[in-house]
Amino acid sequence: LLPRLLPLLLLSEGQAAVLRLGLRGTPRGEVSPAFLSLTLDASLARDPRYVALLSNPKLRALATALSPGFLRFGGTETDFLIFDPNKDSTSEERIIWELQAQQETCGSRPAFAAVERLLLAQWPSQEKLIVEEHNRKKHKNTTITRNTLDILYSFANCSGFHLIFGLNALLRKDGLQWDSSNAQALLDYCASRRYNISWELGNEPNSFRKKSGVYIDGFQLGQDFIHLRHLLSNYTFYRHAKIYGPDVGQPRKHTQRLLRSFLKSGGKVIDSVTWHHYYVNGRSATREDFLSPKVLDTFATAVHEVLEIVDGTVPNKKVWLGETSSAYGGGAPRLSNTYVAGFMWLDKLGLSARQGIDVVMRQVFFGAGTYHLVDANFEPLPDYWLSLLYKKLVGTKVLQVGLTGADERKLRVYLHCTNPLHPKYREGDVTLFALNLYNVTQHLQLPNHLSSKHVDQYLLLPHSKANILSRSIELNGRVLQMLDDKTLPELIEKPLGAGSILGLPAFSYGFYVIKNTKAIACI
Repeated sequence: LLPRLLPLLLLSEGQAAVLRLGLRGTPRGEVSPAFLSLTLDASLARDPRYVALLSNPKLRALATALSPGFLRFGGTETDFLIFDPNKDSTSEERIIWELQAQQETCGSRPAFAAVERLLLAQWPSQEKLIVEEHNRKKHKNTTITRNTLDILYSFANCSGFHLIFGLNALLRKDGLQWDSSNAQALLDYCASRRYNISWELGNEPNSFRKKSGVYIDGFQLGQDFIHLRHLLSNYTFYRHAKIYGPDVGQPRKHTQRLLRSFLKSGGKVIDSVTWHHYYVNGRSATREDFLSPKVLDTFATAVHEVLEIVDGTVPNKKVWLGETSSAYGGGAPRLSNTYVAGFMWLDKLGLSARQGIDVVMRQVFFGAGTYHLVDANFEPLPDYWLSLLYKKLVGTKVLQVGLTGADERKLRVYLHCTNPLHPKYREGDVTLFALNLYNVTQHLQLPNHLSSKHVDQYLLLPHSKANILSRSIELNGRVLQMLDDKTLPELIEKPLGAGSILGLPAFSYGFYVIKNTKAIACI
């Protein structure tokens, strides 16, 4: 009996799991340099004066640190926004735009501070309205103006992001074909300003009937995208503009059918296929959901279903997560904005890259709900810092990794070549990131041939007495926070000596850069 018990005892005493790293040959895959991208939900323009908050210098500094990437402006409200080139803007939008005209385009606007304070004081009640409308599925049309587009474009452009704008797909002629006249007015204006934008048409067409009583099938939607491509080709400036779609929701059966028929009908005119994913319903999600290997594994199944449809209709077309977060309906209160949300986010980034998703757009950078990276006081939340570390440390080349001596569903590991733009690291270095869903510390051991290598640890733990529902986060024991409104802290590594065992505390996650690996796959 004893010899058989011994390995189990050793494991429970924290025996190290041994890593297997695929460093030779070619990488397993490669993702876009804009892999981690962001969204702004179109509900921010439900009352367009709140769009003026995007001029905040702290918000811009936080966005810039996550660049480059795509910034998608879309969401349910996409299909309820009407552009009126002749309407006067809200006074808030006008003030910010006049200030911008007087100064350098991307400069800060101290004169706007008083207006901003007023907007922020009124934001909680606006947020409540947005969430209520969303829950009741009662949506009203909102008019946006030239200044709305100006401020949105300026935010993306000044922060180093490429704007993707979602056009309203629910404007219909005789209830069937897309009525493109409003899109044309919007394109006329954007082309006159020479705004470099990519385009989407509609958001989650699988639930149009629920939101508006209009049913559009996949074939018709494909024809509408062909129509949009023709429309863009009339503008010298947008002749080569990119189109992404169809932004379908979770791949349930009827959504799979819609996606398949859409791709057969209009797939040839889109540049990437976009779909959306959330793990759970924000109104019923629990802490346990965020720590459940079973819940995390549902994402891999969804990816597989979408890739199968794409391979069968438009093979070799890139697939993007056009909108994604932990919980739908604005996030799970007191969960989606805390340390525990990082398990879903980091695992989604790891699995997406491993399974061949090219770009992942995080819902949302800033805005209503609790799944934002930056809150309504412009304070960065744990998922913001996690995203920042990912951007800095993780490169685009995906490598094979596995382990023996632990359950890979509970000790989840991912491996990439290190980001070659990082000043501290060199070509051939690799970045391992790991999530520990065990309720005890887990130890990871490098394979023998790497035992002499030095490792830099970036361990993320919740601040405030190890409470995983903390809204602040520590990197290697130091709380991460802005130094002032424009300065981010240095992300300081903890060097581990050669041959060190990598210790990952219960319910935690972190990154490890293995230096001087000289991985052939990365060179």
